[in-house]
Amino acid sequence: MGDLQCFEVFTLFPDAVESFARTGLLGKALDRGLVEVRATNFRDFTTDKHRSVDDTPFGGGAGMVIKPEPVVRAIEHVQRERGPMHRVLLTPSAPRFDQRAAEALAEHDRIALLCGRYEGIDDRVREHFVDACYSLGDFILNGGEVAALAIIEAVSRLREGVLGNPESTQTESFAAGPGGAYLEHPQYTRPKVFRGHEVPPVLLGGNHQAIAAWRRDQARARTFALRRDLREVEPLSAELHVAVPASVEPSAEWVEVLRRHDVMALVVLGTDPAAVMPWVQATGGRIKVVGFPSLAQLRRRLRQRHGRKPASIALARPADLAGDRPAGPQALTDPALLLDALRGPDGEGPRSAIIIAGLDPWGVDAEAVYAPAGSWTDGHAPSAGKGAQTQDQTLATGPGIEDSSRPPALMVVDLGLAGLLTRLENDG
Repeated sequence: MGDLQCFEVFTLFPDAVESFARTGLLGKALDRGLVEVRATNFRDFTTDKHRSVDDTPFGGGAGMVIKPEPVVRAIEHVQRERGPMHRVLLTPSAPRFDQRAAEALAEHDRIALLCGRYEGIDDRVREHFVDACYSLGDFILNGGEVAALAIIEAVSRLREGVLGNPESTQTESFAAGPGGAYLEHPQYTRPKVFRGHEVPPVLLGGNHQAIAAWRRDQARARTFALRRDLREVEPLSAELHVAVPASVEPSAEWVEVLRRHDVMALVVLGTDPAAVMPWVQATGGRIKVVGFPSLAQLRRRLRQRHGRKPASIALARPADLAGDRPAGPQALTDPALLLDALRGPDGEGPRSAIIIAGLDPWGVDAEAVYAPAGSWTDGHAPSAGKGAQTQDQTLATGPGIEDSSRPPALMVVDLGLAGLLTRLENDG
């Protein structure tokens, strides 16, 4: 890959392309010799006195079609004059251009962008004279010039030296990472308070670890609310334990949950050995039931076994979500979002996990708090029923400016603990 990246734009409106290219960071990159943008007019390669580039479509129909002759002549002329190019046709009938496509195009030193007009360019150009086709999105433009300029901006900024801070591309929306990509976290600047709206306090405290964790949580929440398709949520292949305090008495629902799912063991927390026996009797000995003096000791044992801290999922009642809560993990109601949160920044996921029930969900040092929609029937045991409700998520991070491009309200399924374990073990 050379130092200079050249974009050859084939268009009926070269002035529009060249004028835009002289602005902003792209213009600065042109001045510094990092990027070059050249525009070639199809009309310069016509042969009739009217410089006609279009004609009526064979088979009839509305509109006009750009003829293949001026397009191919223009491509061949530029290749003879300035060298080979990676030739890209811009058309709605093509795969969608995205950040991965931008990264692939950035590997080419010379890129040709063919801008159609009217009903498009004769398809023989697509079939025999280009290397790739892209669409800017699921909408129709009057021509390909805007799409070409968008691609030039997206690709050129990936070249070394074009951006002032190259780390910007690593944390912005659509940057590739474990499990796919995230939308970028919210950004704020001065003043601290604007018309009564304050900047989140965590950003002002100077704790860089807390800020990084907050940004990860916000990016994850925003992505799952607005662009869930960006995440590839894998099943959690972890050794699962369910931990309950000795004060929780066995119930038919708990026993059914434990019998139906591949739980390594039910752990009764406390120092009273007699608290284990009711669970052994209730499960008929079909499930391993063990006692541990404390949750901390259980965590230490699992860490010794797997060489890594176990993930802790605190199971909360919906009522626990109301009111003020101490600072800590984000409350989640979506199993896929929960799985993604447990994978951590490295994307590997835990080797063991503990689902904790019957304790204060914000007082157990959990990585995630899961609060399935619905209610628990007896104050401790989860409802095994599966209902559904809608949750309005105008923005992923809370109320504010409405995003008119968002999809309809997302469905959040009331899975209960039974459904949670199914999703953890099976389909993520």
